[in-house]
Amino acid sequence: MNLPRLLYIGDVPVEASYHGSALLYRLLQNYPAERLWVVEAGLPTSRPDRRLAGVTYINTLQPGQRWLHTRFHRWVSSAFSLNAPRRSRSVGRAVREIQLEAVLTVAHGFSWMTAAAFARQNRLPLHYIVHDDWPRMVRAVEPVRRWVERQFKQCYREAVSRLCVSPYMEGEYRRLYGAPGQVLYPSRSADCPSYDTPPDRLTEQGRPLVFGFGGTINTGGHALALRELSAALTTIGGQLHLYGPIQSANLEKAGLARANVRLCGLVPASEFIPRMRAEVDVLFVPMSFAAEDRPNMRLCFPSKLTDYTAAGLPLLIYGPEYSSAVQWALTNDGVAEVVFMAGEQHLAKACSALLAPDQRWKLGSKALRVGGEEFSHRRIAETFQRALTGGSP
Repeated sequence: MNLPRLLYIGDVPVEASYHGSALLYRLLQNYPAERLWVVEAGLPTSRPDRRLAGVTYINTLQPGQRWLHTRFHRWVSSAFSLNAPRRSRSVGRAVREIQLEAVLTVAHGFSWMTAAAFARQNRLPLHYIVHDDWPRMVRAVEPVRRWVERQFKQCYREAVSRLCVSPYMEGEYRRLYGAPGQVLYPSRSADCPSYDTPPDRLTEQGRPLVFGFGGTINTGGHALALRELSAALTTIGGQLHLYGPIQSANLEKAGLARANVRLCGLVPASEFIPRMRAEVDVLFVPMSFAAEDRPNMRLCFPSKLTDYTAAGLPLLIYGPEYSSAVQWALTNDGVAEVVFMAGEQHLAKACSALLAPDQRWKLGSKALRVGGEEFSHRRIAETFQRALTGGSP
């Protein structure tokens, strides 16, 4: 496949870490290094030891980003948004010696507008990845927020490929913006461990179950879901282990400083799946019930399902029926224990059902199979590369 000489411009660092950075790293992991350049325009930038091997990284940072973490956030965010298209000139100076054939960006932060302007000015095809419903997430003064939404609509329509993280997002954006997209689920890493069966620990009886959560506590709705799970687990003597960059202060703030909750720290990506198989009985996927989170829960997709399913452990998905994770589970019947009624009493019932080893094994086996089909690195990379080369989906 003749892949284009590709320039990534974005605020999301491309590195083997977590969240969107890990997803980008995995997507570009096997891209020919001599045909790829990375312009990181946001903070933080990637760590050199986590970068794509052999790829040239260029920084064109927006000065003054520390002001985003103050009470002036909306005004600073508004100024950065309005300035983003003009920053394409500094990108142009940084890459003027490179013969480029395409531009890639992610709709997050501000630099996707820089990428769109750069592609437009240089008559290059733009490939647009959307993991977040950014027009509904941006925190700017209202006139600028509306302007950002118009920019998003223009960028989405102009892109030669529109890569949406879920079928629910693709359908909604097709309706809103009148342009079809392609579904690009999050990908496992190229070197993701492969297992034929769930771990033997699922067959064990007579000990407290350990429920695991990997990631960060992003919203009040997610914090509430974790508190409710902790309370529900007291009915079966279970424990909740939290893996990720969560500090003790975050635990206190989220109301999770409880006897059956344990902080396990950030686990390196290469160790996460083996650790889950060795230490955890059930993996928890919370989706917020809060009204203000509804658009994000409905359209976006929890990337943790890529590695969760690779572990071959039973999944407990908790969220409203309209949320993407619940819809995915209902589409793939038997892939998870699903709770779409809010309240710890409903979670407690599901936790009790997971006491049965046969049920845990059945759910873990189905998650292993479905995840292997839908999130495999090879499948997602092929979808992405077809989009870059104009091939059929």
